[in-house]
Amino acid sequence: MRMEIKKLNRDDFLAFADITVQAYPANRENTVEYKQKLADTYFKNQEESGNTEYYGLFRDSKLLGGMRINTFEMNFFGKIVHAGGIGSVAVDLLHKKEKVAKALVEFYLRHFREQGVSYAMLYPFRPDFYKKMGFGYGPKMNQYRITPNSFPLVSKEGISLLTAGDQEKIKECHNRYAARTHGMIMKTDWDSAAIFKNPDNRVVGAIEGDQLKGYLIFGFEPAASSNFLRNNLVIREMVYETPDALACLATFLHTQADQIERVIINTQDDALEFMFGDVRNGSGNLIPSVYHESNTAGVGIMYKVLDFDSLISDLEGRNFNGVSTCLSLTVSDSFEFNEPRKLGLRLTNGIISTAGLREAEFDIELDIANLSSLFIGAVDARRLYDYGRLRISDSSFFEMIVRAFQSPEKPICMRAF
Repeated sequence: MRMEIKKLNRDDFLAFADITVQAYPANRENTVEYKQKLADTYFKNQEESGNTEYYGLFRDSKLLGGMRINTFEMNFFGKIVHAGGIGSVAVDLLHKKEKVAKALVEFYLRHFREQGVSYAMLYPFRPDFYKKMGFGYGPKMNQYRITPNSFPLVSKEGISLLTAGDQEKIKECHNRYAARTHGMIMKTDWDSAAIFKNPDNRVVGAIEGDQLKGYLIFGFEPAASSNFLRNNLVIREMVYETPDALACLATFLHTQADQIERVIINTQDDALEFMFGDVRNGSGNLIPSVYHESNTAGVGIMYKVLDFDSLISDLEGRNFNGVSTCLSLTVSDSFEFNEPRKLGLRLTNGIISTAGLREAEFDIELDIANLSSLFIGAVDARRLYDYGRLRISDSSFFEMIVRAFQSPEKPICMRAF
């Protein structure tokens, strides 16, 4: 049987749409009309977005599964680099457990490695499944459910309702923020146009002078199915460049208290409670001894280092806290490589470069998933060491390595894909 993975053409998308509808049980629509609409959407994404492609695995010309891959521009410690994303991985129900998904993911990793991309990303349907493939955890997402009057009331001066005519300003505001925020993905024209194609989205902005300095994309959801007067406001994206812009947006949220029960925010900001008057989320839950439940949290975005040479090149924007040393890394990746790989690294006043293995003063051993989380700043070396996930051959260098990998910021990712 002949098997190949190739980019989908126009005639393949209906079959892929059928596979995705069947593969995701949450999808309740199974009509010919819906599948055709979905196929048209996929094709349009590929043709017009500029950063999206769909690939399928064919066996004897029959499509068994497919995926969407994205090429993003990401802030990596101040340097804008290319990063790979994968989504919509779907396998024909009749061909599960035939390693179709494994072959698709392997192709995805190869595709971006061959392009010199240092990091691949994904949102997992099961974190443990992709951790075995070498993807490491990014920062957790926190969900706050806050009463509107807990937001500070400062000033609404500059608040404005935004329309499709403002999408260029939204993109520019977002990308200024992204350019100074590690982990953020740059927004494209396609992305900003999509905001206003969703009729459920409302957008308000904070204007300072003649420039947009912050915005909220939000919608509404029922707070109770039995009472249409009870509603929550759901923030889908919040970006602000200045404290004044945040204060303006917070004041807007405060003034919605007459009709809104809770403002729901999903954010990787883990210090948001310092802004609120009452941070409790309404659950009434206490965590012993007396800790009031403020938010729920979950793991999501995951990262994998694809190529060490590309990683070192992309890290030119990061200073490893002035540390100078020479070390080797022993990195296991059972999903892609039979044997651990070794890499020599030199840190000179915090600047990283490659080095010969014989120059190494000590060795660090860890798997590719934890290495990926460590180098992107999602976890520190001390935690990995305490948990037995990082081993060091000479403990006298341990504090130095902890200091080197202390990251000033964890990666922030607002882009769903």
